[in-house]
Amino acid sequence: MKPKMRMDYRVLSFALVAVMALFSGCGGGGGGGEGSSVTAQTGTVAIFIKDAPTDEFEKILVTVTEVSLIPVSGAPVVIYQNAGGCEVDLLEYREEDFLLTLSRNVPAGTYSKVRLQVSNIELVPKAGSAIGSNIEVKLPSGKIDLNPRGSFTVVAGGSLSVRIDMDANKAIHVHPSRPGWYIFRPVVFVDIEAGFPQSVCPKIVHGTIDELIREGGQTTGFVMNLAYNRGKLTVRLAADTDIFGPSGTFVDASALAVGQEVRARGRMDASGALAASLVIIGDVVDVLGTATSSVSPSTGLFSFTPYTGEEIVGPYNVRVDATETLILADCGTPVGPAAIRSGMVARVFGKLVSSGSSVVLRAVAVILRTQEIKGVISTVGEPGVFTVALDEGGTADVLVTGSTPVYLEGDGTVSADYLTPGRRVRVLVDPASGTPFYTAVAVYIEGQKIQGTVQSIEANILLVDGLYVRVPEGATILDLRNDGHLSVTFGDIAVCDEVVYFGLSAAGVDYEAPVVLIVD
Repeated sequence: MKPKMRMDYRVLSFALVAVMALFSGCGGGGGGGEGSSVTAQTGTVAIFIKDAPTDEFEKILVTVTEVSLIPVSGAPVVIYQNAGGCEVDLLEYREEDFLLTLSRNVPAGTYSKVRLQVSNIELVPKAGSAIGSNIEVKLPSGKIDLNPRGSFTVVAGGSLSVRIDMDANKAIHVHPSRPGWYIFRPVVFVDIEAGFPQSVCPKIVHGTIDELIREGGQTTGFVMNLAYNRGKLTVRLAADTDIFGPSGTFVDASALAVGQEVRARGRMDASGALAASLVIIGDVVDVLGTATSSVSPSTGLFSFTPYTGEEIVGPYNVRVDATETLILADCGTPVGPAAIRSGMVARVFGKLVSSGSSVVLRAVAVILRTQEIKGVISTVGEPGVFTVALDEGGTADVLVTGSTPVYLEGDGTVSADYLTPGRRVRVLVDPASGTPFYTAVAVYIEGQKIQGTVQSIEANILLVDGLYVRVPEGATILDLRNDGHLSVTFGDIAVCDEVVYFGLSAAGVDYEAPVVLIVD
């Protein structure tokens, strides 16, 4: 197996909670914004959130009271503080990267820890989950120091993108002393990269215009106050930026004004500004649900059922326009109405308008979640093509090209050579494909989750309950004992330790495990 393509800034457990508290809408401190004074002694840090999927939970509600960064030397830098606590549903952020905050006044220097206080975690299992309500949450009390693998540096005048990914499936463990019960310990991974990589998938950013940016008498952008006191963000406009006005029609940049509520979508540029592809002015319907039909060529309508708890109760007919409605798939790729298919998850932004005797949701933007195939590889045929026996029945043929990334679920990249019969996979597919096979955008191999006791250790191989487990160089090893949350090395594992590992069957051993958790 190839080493994981992650940097050594990998913070575990509640680090996601730490930054998400800034977004939650509760009172208290927040990250520095676009309007802060920038000096040579500060750097820019952007926080993105990308949640890993979970088969077990409907909600993961976390209440955090304080978050700070601990430098190698000097006083803690408090980035959030609220004695009453702030509750956040972690699972609201899936499939796309959410820009949580961007701070331009982070003191330059080297940091070693994230320190936080968490007062409560509440779990809501999905209907039919095997876990049910038999869950004990391991919640550390008091101040918790979270140690990344090595320190991380904020460079004066530089920028960092912090991408945070939670894997709830790795957080559930069999209870050692209560049959039929489970223990939940959140496990979160953080990748830190210089600048603002194109691989980060954007999400709609919501806020209020604080200042217009004008050049040559024209509005070329604006500074927005991010919703929920998350700081400020510069939004830059281009000639092809679509601007949807409050009256339900497309307008030009002259319609923008200070004080307007806006939503913007785009990618971060080198300066840390959002290069907008879409700006929506005013209050719009923002609803997540499932398309239950494709788009009718004659009417431009498709049927849509919002999820329970969304701001409107469906079903509704959604109207799209081939030239005006922005339809995005696969991390912001523009597609046409034909990409909307029955069964796809979609986020619709628009206005409710009367249409004869009924009300139609007129869409300004439809963001499609990448279509997903889940199942077990049954056969491998011609080069790059394999067949998946689908969980819901039937089969699907999948094409993997030389540029298709292959990952171990919740971890780094692995070789496509691991796509062999018997592997359980989750495949993100190109929405325009399907005949004669689906073209994979990315493939995630689900490693087997096994728990046991270490019987012996030799070189980089553990003997765990009679199985030989190779731990490759660069593996992620987390010590979760005694409510701890430490990133450790292979040398910290000892005989008689209880471990949970996530592995793939491999030649010469029973499993290769890029992720190992030491548990109570």
